[in-house]
Amino acid sequence: MKKCMKYATFAIFLILCLTGIAFAETIEQKDSNQVQIGTILEDPETYVGQNVTFNGTISSQCGSGCWFIISDDTGDLYVTLRANNFVIPPAMGKKATVIGQVSMKGDVYVTGSQVIIGDTTYP
Repeated sequence: MKKCMKYATFAIFLILCLTGIAFAETIEQKDSNQVQIGTILEDPETYVGQNVTFNGTISSQCGSGCWFIISDDTGDLYVTLRANNFVIPPAMGKKATVIGQVSMKGDVYVTGSQVIIGDTTYP
């Protein structure tokens, strides 16, 4: 009986953890603005320091996966992942969703905090 209680407790704990992860991902996505790349490029000062979410196709990528250029019908944008210590696998030509913070040091770029390619979310 004690063994069953341990398994039941572990199962409940596991369910709560998984629910918390899903909830955290939902919160992060709600805290960012869904925009097109061209909107950011037209008025970058409005978006600097803000979290944004945008979609596009990966048109160029670092060999190690630490940065890429993503394009949509409105423009191209550089995304760096290095500051958040993660990389993505080779994904040239694939559709992606990026969540990250807009910065501007000469050029406009985004520091990605999450990249979704197909059914896989990085990190």
